[in-house]
Amino acid sequence: MLQEGLLFAERYKFIHRLGRGGFAEVWLAEDVATSLQVAVKVYAPGTGLDEAGIKLFTQEFSLVFDLNHTNLLRPTYFDNWERQVYLIMPLCRQGSAFKYITGELRITEEECWKMLHDVSAGLAYLHAKGLIHQDIKPDNILIGDNGQYMITDFGISARVRSTLRATQAQEQSGGTMAYMGPERFSSRPKPLMASDIWSLGAMMFELMTGGNPPFGNFGGGMQKNGAEIPLIEEDFSQELKDIVYKCLSFETWDRPSASSIEEMTYFKLHGQNEVKPPTPAAHTTPSSPSPLTPPSSKKGVPSGKGGGISNKVKIAIAAGIAVLVVLVFVATCGSNDDEEPVVVAETPKMPVVNYDSIAGVHLAKGIQLQEEADSFIAFNKDNILDTFVNVEQLYVRAISEFDKALANADLIDSQVVDKIMARKETTKDSLVFMYGSLKKGAEQLRGLELDEYVNNYEMRSESIRQYVETADTETNE
Repeated sequence: MLQEGLLFAERYKFIHRLGRGGFAEVWLAEDVATSLQVAVKVYAPGTGLDEAGIKLFTQEFSLVFDLNHTNLLRPTYFDNWERQVYLIMPLCRQGSAFKYITGELRITEEECWKMLHDVSAGLAYLHAKGLIHQDIKPDNILIGDNGQYMITDFGISARVRSTLRATQAQEQSGGTMAYMGPERFSSRPKPLMASDIWSLGAMMFELMTGGNPPFGNFGGGMQKNGAEIPLIEEDFSQELKDIVYKCLSFETWDRPSASSIEEMTYFKLHGQNEVKPPTPAAHTTPSSPSPLTPPSSKKGVPSGKGGGISNKVKIAIAAGIAVLVVLVFVATCGSNDDEEPVVVAETPKMPVVNYDSIAGVHLAKGIQLQEEADSFIAFNKDNILDTFVNVEQLYVRAISEFDKALANADLIDSQVVDKIMARKETTKDSLVFMYGSLKKGAEQLRGLELDEYVNNYEMRSESIRQYVETADTETNE
């Protein structure tokens, strides 16, 4: 039984409990060896784990113990005492994001943008390592001394959670279920990077409304059964609300990636001007691309790849000449001494198109599709040819977005072009892998006389053959 005054692990004197969840308790303690105050997180408090559970926990944490990122709260020590696994962590005196729900302090617009940035930055780092958090919620987002938001509990895999749940008398907490996306309630739930994004959206919704997550304690299970995303009525910008709604999209591929949220919120926090679309024709509706990628290294005219005068500069020159011709014509032919002078309305300036940002929109969509496919493969290594999930088509859609991003390659920053090209090449490599796997799978199934599945695999491989042939041609060149 954990209690105040306990000398835990014969070193940490418990002062008072900071929090308690379904699997663990967090205590403020004094390290008697150093006289410093620390936070001690004890898993399976009171009951402890068996040898297999401790071994599993140790193996899992050894994989993530050395992760290092500003927005991850790294444990400084890991061990077990009386079969209770525990972590020693830096003390975050400002508490967690949960304070915006339980206390009198309500979160502001600026803090929302900062939290979105910090949490998405931490998630982008984890996702790049092939790790999925699976439990983003307010009490797992701690606040550092400098005001930065940091993710904790990022070393708890599904296997460890199952082990912990089996040792606890209580069921999985309703709070955790409240942040689970609709895909987590399927008959074959798989952890996906996009699931972390849904959880982020649910957390932000709760903090902004000061009440419950969007679907109460039932989480995405209600969305899966047809419930619509509730509106955020509180006084926040529509731009902020739209990001939260996008994170809560039902389809995983409609959600932004962690890296795209990080980039977009970075620009917002650092005063990036809103992108202005070109003036539309009278019968068209303007679109508003979001600034998702860094601006060109050269201000004014975006840097091109081919040198010389860019198309945009040529257009501007032509427009200027046209205006000058009109003015000369009016001055020489359109007036005389007996008539009022003709007043010529000033021609509005042509808005500057931020081609880098337009490319960034398509790049972000492509990255999201690519990561969705990568996630599926990473967690289905033994069954990547699942006929119900044509993962290769996600890669095809990603390449389509990358091609759209490169539509104006001569008008966007060369570094942005390089980033898009690199993403496109890795996606093509993934398609080559899928093509080989589908061909091999078809041969194996043909030997088992499963013609229906053979035909399915061959049709899928044929649908991506053109990308494989293109990749082979580029390699030979």
